[in-house]
Amino acid sequence: MALESGAVGIAVGGMLWNFQDHPDLGIEFALITGVIAGLSPVIARMLSIKFLDLDPEFKVVSPLTLLKISMLFATLSALLHQIWFFSQGLTEHFPMSFGVMAMSNLAGTWLVLMIFKLLLQSTAKPPSGSDS
Repeated sequence: MALESGAVGIAVGGMLWNFQDHPDLGIEFALITGVIAGLSPVIARMLSIKFLDLDPEFKVVSPLTLLKISMLFATLSALLHQIWFFSQGLTEHFPMSFGVMAMSNLAGTWLVLMIFKLLLQSTAKPPSGSDS
């Protein structure tokens, strides 16, 4: 349920943000861009389960697995967005635009993961000192 709700939230947020910042590109552009934003993490998760042996319940995830998933998501999202932007004549230098977007996606993903890690560490209970 969280997967679907998250994807819809990202898609709607992406649509609203795009239409607010770029109304001249039209509602269709905003809708498709938002759908790409919402579907990218879902597709990355599906690919991770199939090819990276990701636990579908996310119960066992190593730091290396998180790195792989982050790289897959960052690359996939940038690729899908840049294909769409290129098809609309908004990207002149596809490889450079793709590279910049993939790197910024990866940096943002790592930032979010590190914040969650710090939050989890700060709320974790310290080991009890009941050695007696």
